[in-house]
Amino acid sequence: MKLLILLTNQSKLHLIDGELHPSGFWAEELVVPYKRFKQEGYEINIATIGGIRPTPDETSIDPNFLKYVRPEHSENHDLEASKEYIQVIENLTDLHHPMNINTLTEKQMASYDGVYISGGHGAIGDFTKSDALTQVIRWTLELEKPLAVVCHGHCALLALRDGESVWPFAGYRMTCFSHSEELVTNMAGKLPLVLEVEIKRLGAHYEKADTIWDSHVVEDRNLLTGQNPHSSKALAEAFVKKLNSANQ
Repeated sequence: MKLLILLTNQSKLHLIDGELHPSGFWAEELVVPYKRFKQEGYEINIATIGGIRPTPDETSIDPNFLKYVRPEHSENHDLEASKEYIQVIENLTDLHHPMNINTLTEKQMASYDGVYISGGHGAIGDFTKSDALTQVIRWTLELEKPLAVVCHGHCALLALRDGESVWPFAGYRMTCFSHSEELVTNMAGKLPLVLEVEIKRLGAHYEKADTIWDSHVVEDRNLLTGQNPHSSKALAEAFVKKLNSANQ
């Protein structure tokens, strides 16, 4: 049993006002699903565009910041969570030498049971511009592999088109980082794109939690999507269930 995790390689994000904003992948969105997949017995490979070592967004491992990206009603385990994220990231050797998305082949993709795409604002910077990543997603669909995507990981889906220039996910129910959540970040109004707006424009039937930062997961066919960092645990559980069902 084997899974592929795709991560952004960006450590900074160009904002539309010219600022280079520190960024990267979001720690919770990698660590929580990674641990769940390992618990289930999956071999895991991690890949980035160019095979560049990925960088965690510093705010995603800052215990003083984590309270701003979880539901108000949730318990405060921010210090413990931060320590866990840092420990896992430091000890995860695949992060130091990730596979190169640019060199992945259809045969390699066929060897995976599924693909998980982690998020972080950094994904806006590289996921939207890679032909190689788009081809990997195309192969994933053609091979009918389960695909799980969280938060800003959906940037990897935006450029995909079929032979008639139609977005393959048009008509799908899905969620992603909401515009409401985007508006309370310090990058509001400065981002190159707003993901919720983009996937609606392309034809998705968008859903979200009633309250910002609450967990929300949507499954439609082989696509499973999570709204935000707090959705990582539920998305991982749903993905494991989907994978186990497909392997029976």
